[in-house]
Amino acid sequence: MKKLSALILAAVLLVTLSSAAMAAQTRLSIGGGSSGGNFYVVGGGVATVINNLLGDKYIATGEETGGSSANLVMLGDEEIDFGVTMTSPIKEAIASGNDCIRGAIPLYPSYLTIYTPANSGIKTLQDLNGRIVGVGSKGAAMDKVWREIFANHGIAPKEIFNDGHGATATAMKNGDVDAAILYSLPPFAAIAELEASMELNFVGLTAEEQAALCAEYDFYTPSTMPAGSYKGVTEDLPVVSEWNMLVTSSNVDEEIVYDIVKTLMENNAALVEIYKGLTYATPENMVNFNCPLHAGAVRYLTEIGIEVPAELIPAEYTK
Repeated sequence: MKKLSALILAAVLLVTLSSAAMAAQTRLSIGGGSSGGNFYVVGGGVATVINNLLGDKYIATGEETGGSSANLVMLGDEEIDFGVTMTSPIKEAIASGNDCIRGAIPLYPSYLTIYTPANSGIKTLQDLNGRIVGVGSKGAAMDKVWREIFANHGIAPKEIFNDGHGATATAMKNGDVDAAILYSLPPFAAIAELEASMELNFVGLTAEEQAALCAEYDFYTPSTMPAGSYKGVTEDLPVVSEWNMLVTSSNVDEEIVYDIVKTLMENNAALVEIYKGLTYATPENMVNFNCPLHAGAVRYLTEIGIEVPAELIPAEYTK
């Protein structure tokens, strides 16, 4: 009887200690994107790295979300703690009054990618006139930007096709879309899969178009998609690019963000195992943010001797 009582007491003690440990851990929610996309992979991957390296302090969960713009809204509503996004929706959100957005870590640059069936006859940006063009989900930052670009450059598509990038690639395979536009670090899975069943053409920009887009949208940079990025990219392709970022909110505690930024920056190899594009997730690339950094991120950069530009230091930061 005494032995049974001891076993029961030990079991109760184990459960109590386990519960206490879990209670001591802070739960974090990481907004990614739609299932199958890069943002979904990166969001879940960041959560995995946090759990593997900081599991004694945090329990992180990667969330399936509507992507860039949705993550910024969810940050503002305190539904998530971190989110994957791009510099274009960051600018739009700040202009709309969402002043809580703070930079955590840079992720990777994405190339403008305009692809079409090889037999479509579409060779230039102007050839999108009168065609059915996919520009991502309706109401997302890219959808809005490209509707503006079409208007500014005298391009009148026959129809704008709005859906996720995977669904858009499927629609092209089915003959329902003439061209699709997205931003990604090659190879984007949906495009690579599409090339397995059909030949694609990739549309580059003229030097004048590059300059015009970068003048109109300061989050764009003139770039070159390297030859071989896809089967259909047989030579270097002039395009523009913008950055993908992991952001957080000024409402998230400085100590939490400091821990996360320090751990991710100092364990880049763990991130690259999740997604190879995360080789760009380095302290030196923090300067590519177009919003203030979080105080926890500034604290880490200062510790390792990197001078943070004045425009990236948030008002709440104190030395």
